[in-house]
Amino acid sequence: MNELNINYEGISSTRKVANIVTGIYLAAFTLYFTVTEGIASRFGFFFFCAIIGFILAAILILSNTLWLQGSILKIDTGSVTSALPKQSKVTIDWTSVSRVNIGISYIVFLINGEKKQRRLDLVTLRYEDVLATKAKIVEICEYKNIPYQND
Repeated sequence: MNELNINYEGISSTRKVANIVTGIYLAAFTLYFTVTEGIASRFGFFFFCAIIGFILAAILILSNTLWLQGSILKIDTGSVTSALPKQSKVTIDWTSVSRVNIGISYIVFLINGEKKQRRLDLVTLRYEDVLATKAKIVEICEYKNIPYQND
């Protein structure tokens, strides 16, 4: 059974590589310029522009490597992992789910014998992704014999 992985990365991989190469070049150039101006004790306008350029290059590199957002929603036969915007990160293990209620733009997981509820609000997803998410939830519920209903 396939897993559903929804990821809204805004830029392509070739653009990421171009941004990283540009950032490394800019960082090296501005660092060289900052060091040479600092050694010569010329702390003028160009020195501070080079420092600002180095900071911007570091931000460019980090925003294309470490600061990339991972998947927003991941559903597989083991768990549901959600990092939807404006919601806390939630991981729901399918072994603890006793019932699922599916609404128009939300999914409620009743956990531990319906003592606890976890709600996923799908408003921030695209319509096609909402349909795919609901279909995957229904597919896994049928596979694991978990009762589900539409609200």
